[in-house]
Amino acid sequence: MGRLLNRILDIGADPTDDADLRVRKRTAVATSLALELAGFFYLVVGMVGDRPAIAIPAALQMAGQALNLVAFSRFRRLTPIVITIVALGMATVASGVVALGGLNHASANAVWGLLAPIGAVLLIGARAAVPAYLVLVALVIGAAILDPYIPTVPDLPVAVALGLTALNLLAPAALALGLVVYIDGQRLRARRESDALLLNVLPRAIADRLKAGERVIADHYDQASVLFADVVDFTPFAEGRAPAEVVAVLNELFTGFDRLAEERGLEKIKTIGDAYMVVAGVPQSRDDHAGVMVEMALAMHALVRGMPAIGGHALQIRTGIASGPLMAGVIGERKFSYDLWGDTVNTASRMESSGVPGCIQVTERTCALLAGRYPFERRDGVEVKGKGPMTTWLLDPTRAGVPAT
Repeated sequence: MGRLLNRILDIGADPTDDADLRVRKRTAVATSLALELAGFFYLVVGMVGDRPAIAIPAALQMAGQALNLVAFSRFRRLTPIVITIVALGMATVASGVVALGGLNHASANAVWGLLAPIGAVLLIGARAAVPAYLVLVALVIGAAILDPYIPTVPDLPVAVALGLTALNLLAPAALALGLVVYIDGQRLRARRESDALLLNVLPRAIADRLKAGERVIADHYDQASVLFADVVDFTPFAEGRAPAEVVAVLNELFTGFDRLAEERGLEKIKTIGDAYMVVAGVPQSRDDHAGVMVEMALAMHALVRGMPAIGGHALQIRTGIASGPLMAGVIGERKFSYDLWGDTVNTASRMESSGVPGCIQVTERTCALLAGRYPFERRDGVEVKGKGPMTTWLLDPTRAGVPAT
């Protein structure tokens, strides 16, 4: 039954439809089927009560809805089916007012008209609001003006009249509730997708500030650690391979790095080609920023060592870390990004570029913050672009467990 219902709801589906259009098409089909059911109830009431003026419009409405669905299954256009649903519904409401002896005696039949503007806006868009509402206004005003001239008909049996009134109140309410639930579901889904997209670009704390209305986000951090990692000899490696293979390798590598950063509460800033940048202590300050960043680097090297060789080529990375003050903020309005600035960031990049493949190179400040936890080797006179000769400290990840000297 579930598969059959889904097939019916998807009679107007097209392979090129996006997710939102597909849902709106299914909702239109469901609305038409609900009106078919209501028409069947009116048909039964008209036939049992020997009221052709009720039964005939109900039968015509059912036939019209059925033909509308058949046309929709062939042409798969949403706007025509919605307009036809609204037109058939309003015509049925008008005929019901006449058949039951006027607006005052129509057992709340006109309540069905409320669905026209709601459904039109939901399924077509805001542009359909005014036309659909004006049709409802014309119907109600016309029925009120013509009410004295509509022939009086014999009263329905009390039970039947009460049943019609209940149907005319509860059925439109149920349909309206379904539409509202749909609207709320779409709103929540859109919010979740928007939040997920935003969190793929910005840290949660920064995203919350943007959503709260803050437009200029620029912060200074007294202490943080920045890591840059780069794949050694990646350019010649990529030149001899298909783009899909190159992207697959980087995707596997950086996805692994992302997982390691998330496990340690670090903030990935960006990737630049085959380079990876991550920070500790931003946007939430933390005292262990240097230590956790070295742990991150060790885990990154371990992950790379565990990856199989590709075409006889074993991947290897070079990492550099610097600690100190820096600035962070959001730049751009459309394709915005969260980025870092300052001498600490530049120095971390230089630690990577002047480092040794397969090793972790850090500044003296970072090494001092680690208080001898790892067996770093001193490197004097390392030529660093823009800074000249520097003393740096080098850690071989395979010897990280050896006591420091």
